[in-house]
Amino acid sequence: MQIGVSIHTYNTYGGHSTISLAGDFLELGIGDFGTSIEELEIHVYFQGGHAKKTLESLFDQYHNFIKGLPSTKFYRKKNRFELNILSELGDSSLVKGYGPPKLGLFIDSTKEIVAALASIKAKLKKGDQFDFDAFLLSMQKRINDLPETEEEFTKLQQLVDDERKRKRDAMDEWEKLGVDWIDYHPQAREILDSPFYWNCADDFSPNGNDTGADVLGFYEEWRPKNKKRSGISFFDNLMSDWKVSLPPDESDDYARQTYEDSILGLAFAQLKIDGTCEQKIGCLAVNAIDGIKKRMTELHQDWDLFEERMKTLEIMNQKLNESAMV
Repeated sequence: MQIGVSIHTYNTYGGHSTISLAGDFLELGIGDFGTSIEELEIHVYFQGGHAKKTLESLFDQYHNFIKGLPSTKFYRKKNRFELNILSELGDSSLVKGYGPPKLGLFIDSTKEIVAALASIKAKLKKGDQFDFDAFLLSMQKRINDLPETEEEFTKLQQLVDDERKRKRDAMDEWEKLGVDWIDYHPQAREILDSPFYWNCADDFSPNGNDTGADVLGFYEEWRPKNKKRSGISFFDNLMSDWKVSLPPDESDDYARQTYEDSILGLAFAQLKIDGTCEQKIGCLAVNAIDGIKKRMTELHQDWDLFEERMKTLEIMNQKLNESAMV
């Protein structure tokens, strides 16, 4: 069972050097309590802060949302449980900025998280394969193992680092991606048969750069509500929203790059979500690749990553010619 902890303020979200460590601590040596919950995501929200100029509405929306906490959501098909809690340890200033883990905050946040786990039970059904009582008892016992001194805390952090490394070293390249395959077409992994296509941290992969990642995310939301519509309508509306003319102005670097990253991102988003790519979108993507390769050859041969970029462009080009009937 994996336990992840992230923090939220009105304008920040993500891991925290101290509070996220609570999840790693609780996961150490965890037993087997059943298959219905394999991932437990805990989101710790903090109120307060000062609304920055232009972010006033976001500030208000956030604080209206946290009035409804705690809340839970059980993604049964994914064996994932989400627990959202409002911290009573302090306001957002408690998690502001960066710094090394703090023992006092670690102890308090771990206790607060364990106390909140009881709310999981209400979402479970008789058919769920999960021994909640044994799980909760195990987590409560972990409180007795909390470090009491800075020396013990340092040893715990090293233990967590070693465990993270051990788990990562045991993973193959596919596992390291952390892809939730249930979100994608059943044949998507067979079609896009290299980890390269799925690497969200590789700027050269079709959905790894910021624009390509946004396109994939937006298309994932759009497609279930527009099952019979062509992806071209999605693309046209997206370019309109992003103030990019079609075809793009080649003299405008922003417009040209946004268009290229977007059409490439959409072609591969379709392969991931739909299991196929519309021919017109595939053709536009291949044309975009040709344009990038031409520009790279003419202007950027001295770039250190020239060969790598050209190689990845050709990999994408071949895949689209295979999969989109270009």
